[in-house]
Formats: sequence, C-alpha cells, structure tokens
Amino acid sequence: MKKASSSGAEYLAREYQREVTRAFGRLSARASETGLNTVRSIVTESWQRSLGALPPTGREAASMGIDPDELARLRSEGPLANALPIVRRLLIEPARDTGLVVAIGDAQGRLLWVEGDHSALRRSESMGFAVGADWSETGMGTSAPGIVVATGEPAAVVGEEHFSPSVREWSCTAVPLMDPHTRALLGVLDITGGSEAVSPLSLPLLTAAAAAIEAELAAQLPAPSPEATIAEAREALVVTGTSHAGDAGGAGFPVSGIRTAHAAQPEADAAGPVVRVTGPGAPALMSGGREQQIGLRHAEILTLLDWHDDGLTGPQLGEMVYTEVPEAATVRVEMHRLRRVLAEASAGSIELASRPYRLVSADGGERPPLTDARAARDALADGDVDRAVRLCRGEVLPPSSAPEAERIRSVLSAELREAVMQFADHDLLWTYLRRQDAQDDQDAWMLALQLLPADDIRRAAAVARLDAIEAELGAG
Repeated sequence: MKKASSSGAEYLAREYQREVTRAFGRLSARASETGLNTVRSIVTESWQRSLGALPPTGREAASMGIDPDELARLRSEGPLANALPIVRRLLIEPARDTGLVVAIGDAQGRLLWVEGDHSALRRSESMGFAVGADWSETGMGTSAPGIVVATGEPAAVVGEEHFSPSVREWSCTAVPLMDPHTRALLGVLDITGGSEAVSPLSLPLLTAAAAAIEAELAAQLPAPSPEATIAEAREALVVTGTSHAGDAGGAGFPVSGIRTAHAAQPEADAAGPVVRVTGPGAPALMSGGREQQIGLRHAEILTLLDWHDDGLTGPQLGEMVYTEVPEAATVRVEMHRLRRVLAEASAGSIELASRPYRLVSADGGERPPLTDARAARDALADGDVDRAVRLCRGEVLPPSSAPEAERIRSVLSAELREAVMQFADHDLLWTYLRRQDAQDDQDAWMLALQLLPADDIRRAAAVARLDAIEAELGAG
C-alpha cells in the first residue's frame, strides 16, 4: 500500500483539477487513454467502470433505486437500522452549520438516510443526492460512495474527478460499513460538501464513526452459521493504529485507523486435533485444516474428560453431564459412540480409555490438551494471557446446560477475564472485547478507554458501546 500524501491540497489545486478535466475528456471521447497517469488510479479505474454503464455525459441527477416500501423496511429492519443514532451523534450534529451533508447507503449504493446542513441539503437535491437515490457507479458514475460499493475500500473524490458533470462542484469522502463477523459489505458512510468534505480530518472522522457502528453491530448481528467456512467463522473486527489510504484507500489523504480482519482461532497442536468448544458456532473437531462438527453431548463429554486428567467414572459422568442422572447403560452407549468419533477424527492418535473413562495418547506418551478450553487454561497457568485469549474465542459450550460444563464455563470465563483485566495491554484487551460475552462488560470497556491512546480511533467504538450499555441499564 502506497503511503499517502500529507494533505489533500494537491487534489484541490486548480492545475490538478484542469488536468483531470482534460484526461476525462480524452477518455470519454474514446480518443486516447494517454495522460491518465496524471490522475489518481482509483479515479481513472472508476471512470472506466462507469463508462461501461453510463453515457460519457453522465447523468444530471441520480434516479430512485428503491421503492418506498423496501426503503421503509431497510430503515427499520435492515442491518444498518441502528446506525443513524451513532452517525447523528458523531457526524451529523457537528455538521449542521458546516455546509456538509452526511449519508448512509446500503451495499448497493442506495441512500437510506441523508442529513446535515440545511442549505447544502437543498442544493444537493438538485443532483439527486436524496433518500432512496442510487449512487452506485452504475447509477451516477464515479463518486466516493460509488467507489466504496465497487471496491469495498475507503475513497474520496474531489471536484472534477466525478463522472457526472452535475456533481463536479462537490467533493465527497466515504468509507465502507462491514459486517463485523463476516466482513461482508453492509453499506457506505459518506460526507459530501465543498473542500471541507475532503479535508485531512474527513477520513479519520468517518473511520471512527464506522468503527463505532461496527462495534454496535457486533453485539446485534448473529455470528456466522456453523455451515460457514472456518475462515468466515473466525474473522472478526480489529481497529488498528495509524495508517494511510494511498491509492488503495482511494483518497491519498491521511487515515488514522484502517479496519482489518484478524483471525483469532484455536491453535492446533501437532500431536493431535483440537476440539473447538468455545465461542459461537457448533462444536467441531479440527484436524489438518478441516473441521467435522460434533453433537453437543459428545462435545460436553470430551470437554469434561479433557478437563479432568485423572478420568471420570460412568456415574460421575452421568451426574456431570445430565440434569437427571441416567441409567448406566445410557452413559455406556454414549461412550461407545464417542470412541468411534474420536478414533476417526484423530486418525487413532488419541484413544478413549475406560475404568475410569479418560483420554490417552495412543503411543503412550503425554497427551496434549484436546479442547481449546483446556489449552486456554493451560496457557493461563503458564502466564501466557495472549495465547489464552487467542485460543478461547468465547464462553465454553454456550448452549450446554450440563452441570459440569456450566461450571467449567464459569471458571474459565472468570480466570480469563481476571488475567485480561490485570495484565493485558490495550491491543489484547481489544481482542478480548470482541467476545460476545464481553459486549456488556462495562468495567472492561471502561478499562479500554483508560488504556487506549488519546488519538486511537477505537476510543469512539468504546464510547459508543458504553453509551449502549448505559442505555440498556437505564431501560432496565
């Protein structure tokens, strides 16, 4: 990724804007593509995509891209339904008298909300910058929202860089809004106006607002289904430190904080498979980069046996797994089934011994932890909090009501939280806060505010989450 320039002044400069006009004229007339290297590549690439969908003259105004009923549904029930209060607080209210318009669009570039300075709103309506309008590249050509929808990357478009002539008196900056679990594009957040819309502050402000929205979404949107791929299920939102947009970001303006996907996943031991029993999704046996889902009852038994090195008798398992103590034959049948599952998944490297029931290494050596829950606790015992957080993606077997599984869940959650609160730095704490069971941990979010640097945009997400927690407590 190229390093961005220190300011956006060069793109606002009259000479650059003149060169943009000349370059677009040559391209739209199909006369020549020479000279395009004087214009930012993210812009010329968007021009070429737009020419495939629109006439060279562009459009005078954007057309409506959504009917009223669908618009109402998306605003009330869509994935961005709760984004507006955050955007109003962080962007719209401060922009009331600045000549700026703030818009939230869906993943197709259709504007769901458009608010801001009243005078600017009236003027922008003449080019169709209004609720329901289609501002994708196929709808209106090159613009910041259009580029974000096409590429999934932040973008800024300045004056003459726009495809449609009616938009060229405006400038705009936009960032993507992503699903925090899958990293799929949910929509776009845009600022439109004069030169203020592409100031060095625009992208950092938008990025901070997007981080706050995605932090809220993380607590609301369901995690990926068990059928999702391993990579999809493990992706999560991380907001990192200062970076730059460059050509990849589309603006060439400073950006503080680029969201990236970071996999926080169980680490397979070379000696055998790992059984994933923490966090969202169905329990699964993982070996050789593949996973095989297992039933909740088998996951409960494997978790208990992995936790209790000395093994458990049939009656002990019955009391620990079942809410009502079963017949001895019931436990024996479950263990017989589990033995086949374990042998297949581990290629015979781990065996289920009996009298008492226990997990053993087939070669007689020391058996490594089988579940991510046990591996995380061992990491805590070794003082490796970072590894423990990476191994333990959430609570142990959240759907389980087995008495001993509930106890293990409580013990590991408490031990991990205590270690994080005492010893974690701000980055590790932020990783911990991605857990579903940490979303309402007011003390942990407050600690994040204390530890995060003053210029870290993750502070905006922490403030938004604390506001949501306060609102929930007040409503209760």
